[in-house]
Amino acid sequence: MYTALSNEVETTMKAFSGSIAPDGMSRQLFHFFDKSDESWAIKDTSFKFLYVNQSYVEFLQIPLDIAENITGFSYEGVPSLASLKDKLVIHDRKVIQSGMRVEAVGTVLIGDAFRSFIFEKFPYFNEQGEIVGTISHLKPFERLSLGYFLEMPFYGEATFTPPTSILSKREWEVLFLLYRGLHRAHISHFLNISEYSARNIISRLFLKTGVSSKEQLLDLGLKQGWHLYVPPRFVSIGYDILFKENI
Repeated sequence: MYTALSNEVETTMKAFSGSIAPDGMSRQLFHFFDKSDESWAIKDTSFKFLYVNQSYVEFLQIPLDIAENITGFSYEGVPSLASLKDKLVIHDRKVIQSGMRVEAVGTVLIGDAFRSFIFEKFPYFNEQGEIVGTISHLKPFERLSLGYFLEMPFYGEATFTPPTSILSKREWEVLFLLYRGLHRAHISHFLNISEYSARNIISRLFLKTGVSSKEQLLDLGLKQGWHLYVPPRFVSIGYDILFKENI
């Protein structure tokens, strides 16, 4: 889910149409990446960019002066990825060492909006079958905590905008934790409030929504899509590599 682009980014999109093909890339592979509406990039074994397509630049809102001269830039040269550079390099190393596809999930702050994605990385081979870098496939989706969706699996995209104005900031936080399965005592500890306050907030949730039990509250929220809202206090920039222990 993209937010509105700034004038600078819109100008970048009009002016940038993808990098030139790096040495050794087949024309078929280049055209596949270049014409794809999904985000692709290639890096060498020194973790420097060899290629990015337009979708990659658009999603990460890479400034035009960087996008046009991306060859030789490393992660710290891309503003939206700079804070994750160490984990991104670890991810690249896992792919190069294992020769296998390795996934990660990440959340970055771009402008004033959080964007989340799955980062697939594959080994990039030369004609001799040697690994000479990594191919990155960035698949956007709105997520905050992988644990949240594993513990309470829901279908749909998370949102960072309150679905309704009837609930206060604190009430949304309590509702979020109720969906994660936390009980009143755990909620009070997590939010650093008294258990009495947590009980009162839950009572207010019942009153505002016209229900009489937690089960009814959660069922109503599911129907309204409230379970997909992630309050600001739970948003964080992060990058989690998903790989087998033996890689």
